[in-house]
Amino acid sequence: MNRSQLKAVEIACQVMAGLRIKAGQTEKEIASWIKHELGSRNALPAFDVIVASGKRSVVPHARPTRKKIKNGEQVVVDLGAKYKGYCSDITRTFFVGKMSPKFLKLFKIVRVAGQRSLSAVRAGAWCREVDSRAREYIKRFCFKTCHISEKKCSGDCFIHTTGHGIGKKVHQEPRISLKSRKKLKAGMVITIEPGIYIKGWGGVRIEDMVLVTQKGCKVLTDL
Repeated sequence: MNRSQLKAVEIACQVMAGLRIKAGQTEKEIASWIKHELGSRNALPAFDVIVASGKRSVVPHARPTRKKIKNGEQVVVDLGAKYKGYCSDITRTFFVGKMSPKFLKLFKIVRVAGQRSLSAVRAGAWCREVDSRAREYIKRFCFKTCHISEKKCSGDCFIHTTGHGIGKKVHQEPRISLKSRKKLKAGMVITIEPGIYIKGWGGVRIEDMVLVTQKGCKVLTDL
C-alpha cells in the first residue's frame, strides 16, 4: 500500500468524522458538503457519493435526492476520496434522533458480522470464507428482528458481496464473494461491508478498508 492511498483513506476518514446530520437537511445538501470537503483536501470523489435516508436506504447505491431527512430515520452515507490516482471507500450508517430498538438490533448484527469477517482476513484465506463469516451471522440473527422463524428466513436481506479489492479502481479484484475462488495475499487492500436491507424499512451498512497482512489484517478506517 502506497502513500497516495493512505492519504486517500485519511481524507475520507476526516470527511466522514466531520459529518453532522440533522433533521431538515436534504440528502443532496449532505452530498454537496461531502464533495466540498473532499475538494478542500485536494481530493476528488472516488465515486458518486451515496446518501440514502429512511426507506430509501434499502437501495445500496441510492443517489442523493431532495428528500428531507426526518427524526427517527437512519441515513446511509458511502463516500470515498481519490488522491493522486488512488481510491478509498468508507460507509457509515447514522440515526437522526433517538435510536429505535429495531435499528439498534440490526446495527449491532451488522457490526458483529463485520467483525467476524475481519477475524478471517489474513494472507492465504479464501475470499469466500471471509464472505460466509458475515453472511452466516446475519442469517442466524436477523430473522429475530423481522419476527419470523429462522426456517422461514431466506437470508436475502444481505443483497451484495461482503467486499472488494480497492486501489486505482474503487472495485477491483479480489471480490469478497461466495463465488470467488481466490485467496487473499499480504499487501492487498480490501473492503469489508456487510449490510442488512429490509423492504419498507430501509438498510444498515458499515464499510471499512482493510490491509491484508501475513497473520491477519489492519483496519485502515477505524474512526
